[in-house]
Amino acid sequence: MDTMKQNMNRINFFSHFLIMFAFVVLNSIFKVASFLTIILIIFGLLLSLYLNVQQYKHRKTVMGKILSYGIAGYNPAILTVFFSSLDYRSITLFFLYFLAMLRNPYLGFGPSALNGLISVLCYIFLAQKVYLLSTFETAFGSMVFSMASVLSWVLAQRMWMFEQQSMRDGLTGLRNYRSLNLSLRQEIVTCLENGRPISLLMIDIDNFKKYNDKMGHVKGDSTLREVADIMSANIRNGDMIFRYGGEEFCVVLPGVGVEKTMSVAERIRAQVEEAFTKHAFPVTVSIGLSSSENGIHGPKELLEEADKALYRAKILKNRVVHLSGA
Repeated sequence: MDTMKQNMNRINFFSHFLIMFAFVVLNSIFKVASFLTIILIIFGLLLSLYLNVQQYKHRKTVMGKILSYGIAGYNPAILTVFFSSLDYRSITLFFLYFLAMLRNPYLGFGPSALNGLISVLCYIFLAQKVYLLSTFETAFGSMVFSMASVLSWVLAQRMWMFEQQSMRDGLTGLRNYRSLNLSLRQEIVTCLENGRPISLLMIDIDNFKKYNDKMGHVKGDSTLREVADIMSANIRNGDMIFRYGGEEFCVVLPGVGVEKTMSVAERIRAQVEEAFTKHAFPVTVSIGLSSSENGIHGPKELLEEADKALYRAKILKNRVVHLSGA
């Protein structure tokens, strides 16, 4: 979801830039507006872009939702005001307006529906009051615009769905290795900026190849899901679990120091051991721990430190190892 919204932000940035560029080019060729009007247009579009950036930053809060509704109404209204102020009238400019109105970043269903409604109303106003289109032309354009708005929303939903699928492991439902690379870097930057620690656990199921050979791959898949469920039950909402590959998992704990991370790791290790004690082939996990509290400030270093600790833990099996505390 985060990557999807980041991509939407990039699209939104370039759409703002292209609209400003088109205004400047049109003005240099046809003198469609005064210098002051062009400055106001650029200012209005920069404000729109700023609102979108803030909405992305605060999207999980009430302020983010308020901004979503604000953007939904502001964007079509400000574009209509701008196009109404231009002296030059042409189908090309009207087509540019039509395309610009379809800028619909992922705002959520409510704001997107409001955005579509206001966009159609603004289109009708511009078509009749400024471009003086006939009633039939206005109605036909409104119908096309409405369908395009709906398709824009459906496309955003599909893109989000595909993005979600590409960031999830099909077997366990956890985030995958690709998601780890994107999320870990972002979380480290956020924690460092806020002066908070970030810790990481590398978890490996002991002797899993032998387990698969004896119990079969179907049972092995079931065990992977059960271990994933145990890990999920022992973390907070803001923490993240990834399937790193095969029988190896990674847990990212933003804002958590070494001591508490060690406690989480021990709890996971103990619960996995207890859950499989009475099975024909008992299952245990080995865990390696790393933390930014040890002076690590990059995703690569954090992963490497945890991997080294995991290697040490796997020698004895069913252990939690933190190298700096070993």
